[in-house]
This record gives sequence, structure tokens and C-alpha cells, in this order.
Amino acid sequence: MEKSIQIYSKKLDSYYDSDGRLIQYPSKRPMRIIVLIKITEQMDANRKYTEKEINEIIRLHIAFGDIELIRREMFQFKLIGRLRDGSEYWVEKDWRDVYAEYIIED
Repeated sequence: MEKSIQIYSKKLDSYYDSDGRLIQYPSKRPMRIIVLIKITEQMDANRKYTEKEINEIIRLHIAFGDIELIRREMFQFKLIGRLRDGSEYWVEKDWRDVYAEYIIED
């Protein structure tokens, strides 16, 4: 799987603009996971976030307007957790273990 992850990662280069912001959300699941991991890595694992703060982090990393899609996917893939009412978000503690094969070391 590691080799295919490297291939997916290389293909993702064309999904980013010159500022490093995602211009299109990939349709293939492995590529989506890699994209979501890149955003998650920008968050502090020891901190609680408001929805507004999470949205701002996402907004800084995408060049299209569907912040809610990215936030929802991050939650569904268990990269972030949240309170039921959405008032508090956090980075899930074990996401690196769950997605270890997707983490690309630079």
C-alpha cells in the first residue's frame, strides 16, 4: 500500500494551486484521506477549537468554498472529534495510528 500512497500523493500535486491551497477535492478515497491529513496536521492536538476556528483553518488550506464538506469529512474519517452540538472540536488522539500508512514523510 505504501507505494500506491506515494503515487496518490504525487497525483495530488495537480490538485493544489501555487499557494499550496487545494483547488479541487479528489474523488478517490485514498487521495481524500491524504488531503484531510494535511489539513489535520496544521492543528494543535492539545487544544479545543470552535467551529469558527476549524472553518478558518480549513479555509486557509482550500481554494474552493465548501468548508463544510471538508469539516464533515474530517469528522467522518475520525480525524477530528466534536461535541454533539458542534460547539467544540478537537483533533482525535489516535488518528496517526489509524492512518499511519497514509502519512507521507517529507
